[in-house]
Amino acid sequence: MKDIIIILLIFAAVIFAVPFLVGNITGSENGSDSTDADTVFPDELHILLTETNEIVTVSAEEYLTGCLCAQIPINYEVEALKAQACASATYAMKLMSTLKGSGKLPDGADLTDEPSVCQPYYTPGKRLEIYGDEYEKFRGTVEAAANYGKFHIITYNGEPIYSVYHSVSTGKTCPSQYVWGIELDYLSAVDSIYDKDYLNYTCTNEMKPEDIRAALLRYNGDIDIPADYARWFTDMNANEDGYVISVNIGKNTFSGGDMWRILGLRSTAFTVTYTDGIFTFTTKGYGHGAGLSQYGANEMARSGSTAEQILRHYYGKDVNIT
Repeated sequence: MKDIIIILLIFAAVIFAVPFLVGNITGSENGSDSTDADTVFPDELHILLTETNEIVTVSAEEYLTGCLCAQIPINYEVEALKAQACASATYAMKLMSTLKGSGKLPDGADLTDEPSVCQPYYTPGKRLEIYGDEYEKFRGTVEAAANYGKFHIITYNGEPIYSVYHSVSTGKTCPSQYVWGIELDYLSAVDSIYDKDYLNYTCTNEMKPEDIRAALLRYNGDIDIPADYARWFTDMNANEDGYVISVNIGKNTFSGGDMWRILGLRSTAFTVTYTDGIFTFTTKGYGHGAGLSQYGANEMARSGSTAEQILRHYYGKDVNIT
C-alpha cells in the first residue's frame, strides 16, 4: 500500500512538474541549422531552494537524484529511471540556457526547485520525508540512473531538446502544438499503448462556474466571459486520440494546453458537461501528454527495452543521445 501511495504522490506532482517556457520557444529546432551548443552537463549546479530562499551548490549526480525523486516513482524499472534521468538532465540544460539573463532567478542561481519556473527537485531531507525507509531501499538504483543521465544528453540538430515528460498518455502521446502552440519534430504523436492499462486512466473532476471564471480572469483579467454557461466550452475540437486542439468560451478560443494550465486539469485530453450548476471534466491519461510517458517507459523497460530505446521511441529516431 505504501508503494501505491508514493506513486500517487509523485504522479500528482508531475502534472505541474514541467513548465514550458512558451515565450522562449522558437521553431529553429525543426530546421536544418545546427548549433555548436555545449552538451556536457555541468559538474556542479547552484539551486535556489524556495523554502529557505538560499542558493545551494550540488553535484550533478545529487541534482539529478533529487529530480528523479521528485518526478517519477523511484520503484520503477532501472531503464525507465535512466530514461527519465536523461530527460531531466537535458531539460535542465535547456532551462539553464533559457533562464540565463531572464531575471527569473537571482544572481548566482542556475535553477530553482520551484515547479512554476523549473522542474522540481527534492533535497535529501525532502526525500526522506516523502519516502521514509523506501528511499534507502531504492537509493542505489536512483543514484545509478542519475549518474547515467549526467552523461547522456538528448540532442536534435546539435542542441539539447525540450525533453518534456508526463505521467500517462491516452495511448498515444500528444503533439507539442496542441499544448504549447508550436510544432517540434521530436515531440510528435507516438504510440504508448501500455498507458491505457493505468489504474486511474479515466477520471472525473467537478468545478463550479465561479471557480472557472476566477481562474480565467487570473489568466487574463480582460477576457470577456459570457454570462450564459451554455456558451462555455463550445465547438470543442479534439484529435482522434482525445487531445483537445481547441475549445471556445464565448468568443475566446483556447487550446487543450491552455485549459490544462489555467484550470489545473488532470490531462489535456478531456470532455466537459454541465449539469445542475456544475461543470464535470472527464479526462484520460495524466499530464500534458507530450514527450516521454513515464508509465509507458516503465512498461517498455519491463518488456526489456533499454533507456536509449525508450528515449528514441518517445522523442524520435533522429535524436542523438550523446
